[in-house]
Amino acid sequence: MLRTIRLPLAGLILASLIAGCSSPPRQLSELPTATDAPIEDILRRADRRDGAEANLLRLHAAQTAWNRDQPNQVRSILAMIPQSDLPLDQQQRFSELQARSELALGQPAAALRALRHTSLEQLDNLSPQSQLDLQLLRAESMAASGEHLNAAQERMFIHNLLPESDRGQNLAAIWESLNQTPTDQLRAASGAASGETAGWLNLALIQREQGNLDLQVHALQQWQEQYPNHPAVSSPPEAISRLLELHAQRPQHLALLLPFDGQLAGAADALRDGFLAAQYSAFGQGLAQPQISLYDSGNYVDLLQFYQQAQADGVQWVIGPLDRQQVARLAALPQLPLPTLALNYADNGSNPPPGLFQFGLAPEDEARSAALRAWQDGYRQMAILASREDWAVRAAQAFAEQWQELGGVLVGHEQIDQPAAIAGQIAQLLRVQDSERRNQRIQGVLGSSVTVQPTPRPELEALFLAANPLQARQIKPTLVFQYAGDLPVYATSHAYRLSVHGEPNEDIDGLLIAEIPWLLHSSDPMYNTVVGSWPAAAGPMGRLYAMGVDAQRIFNRLLQMQEQPDTRIEGATGSLSLDPSGQVRRVLPWGRIIDGQLHPLPDASSW
Repeated sequence: MLRTIRLPLAGLILASLIAGCSSPPRQLSELPTATDAPIEDILRRADRRDGAEANLLRLHAAQTAWNRDQPNQVRSILAMIPQSDLPLDQQQRFSELQARSELALGQPAAALRALRHTSLEQLDNLSPQSQLDLQLLRAESMAASGEHLNAAQERMFIHNLLPESDRGQNLAAIWESLNQTPTDQLRAASGAASGETAGWLNLALIQREQGNLDLQVHALQQWQEQYPNHPAVSSPPEAISRLLELHAQRPQHLALLLPFDGQLAGAADALRDGFLAAQYSAFGQGLAQPQISLYDSGNYVDLLQFYQQAQADGVQWVIGPLDRQQVARLAALPQLPLPTLALNYADNGSNPPPGLFQFGLAPEDEARSAALRAWQDGYRQMAILASREDWAVRAAQAFAEQWQELGGVLVGHEQIDQPAAIAGQIAQLLRVQDSERRNQRIQGVLGSSVTVQPTPRPELEALFLAANPLQARQIKPTLVFQYAGDLPVYATSHAYRLSVHGEPNEDIDGLLIAEIPWLLHSSDPMYNTVVGSWPAAAGPMGRLYAMGVDAQRIFNRLLQMQEQPDTRIEGATGSLSLDPSGQVRRVLPWGRIIDGQLHPLPDASSW
């Protein structure tokens, strides 16, 4: 929250001037500290004077306006003052007033520009308290501008100079800024930092880089040994304190409830193996892990029978079921006997009972990721191409909702059908026929020798595609044929075929694809271990192995995610967070099809 600070230049006693003071103030130090005079009176007196005296009176009027919480008037008064004509101390006061008023008016970038004025490069003439106030103002402006790492570092620099009573608030602000700093920035900065700053950065990275609660606490204990005198040791952030509490409260016996027979048995095996691999990896590092009991969900007509059995066996938490219908039945219950992390999603319209969390590989996550990525890439007007399959309909709806929530405009939505009809549907969406008719009219007026190439509707900037590989193979060639070959297309992972042996995908070069980090980057800490034991984890089944790995990570941090909504897990299946209804949401990275293969794209901010 922006603090309103009443600076030493508080005002001028107008009555003394009216009484005929022979030597009006000519510098800041001569000004009294309070005034009840109307700002308009001060400005009128400034209008009757010239040069330095007029500038000082206007600066005094701006200060008085700030003290009266009138930032708009501060801005307008400062516009009357030529800052370069002022003495150094008045230039500094001008810059500070300008920064405070712009920040109060919601213009943090302008506030930062004011704080980077050359007059504030030399602060030796200011009191220690004034210097601290300026640095706090700089930190507030940086945070409001999105320069979260710089804001945190600014506060770290001055922390020990603050009064004891202000340090708790400053520590909280440092932690808040670090939590909003991208992980890559934290890693890069930590490599170059030392001392207390390195301690802060490494502390923030513990929650980002350790997906397991036990690993987090282990890393935290090592951090405390490395930085015993760090201020966050004696006054840890609330999130760190709660981390230790959650670790002490973690359950000791889990149930994995999966269908080990039937159509979902293969998926269940992959989920189980991924989950247990993550569990054994933590155990191999000397970290105590809960007991795991396996239950076949196909053995229970009524899942309440399973819960009775699990409770009798001493189970404290349940991971599963996988079947969508079983998850829907759990979501319809008024309450659950045991807290449960289901491995699928009930319908969006359900109101799940407390203690039911849901995690899966929903196409809706890829669709929402497409909206976020396209928006970050600068597009504002898009259209949807989606098949009639249930998953595609749900993906299209999720994209539309996310896109409109961001402020984007939907300019069209076509449900693509049989292969023979796709070309016509795309042409209808692009409205190329309208352009062709305009061109015919132009040629009718100017003559047939005039060549005008048809163009798609100008308001359309990009497409979202939810389609299977056969349908997707027709999209790019059709766009080229319809004079829209350069139109960006953001697609879900259903649009391409992933092969362990790397067979190329034909006719979809240029397509942008959402894919899980496990398959796109192959850099997850568990990747080599899992693929080494189950080679299929490098292909399409890898999504399920990765989901099992992440289920183990999520379970360990569910309560933390619930209590602290900003918590993110950089998982094998995406960047994971928990929404208020208990559903785990994923944001996925992006790749581009080049020569038939999917290649990672850089972050949206860097290309």
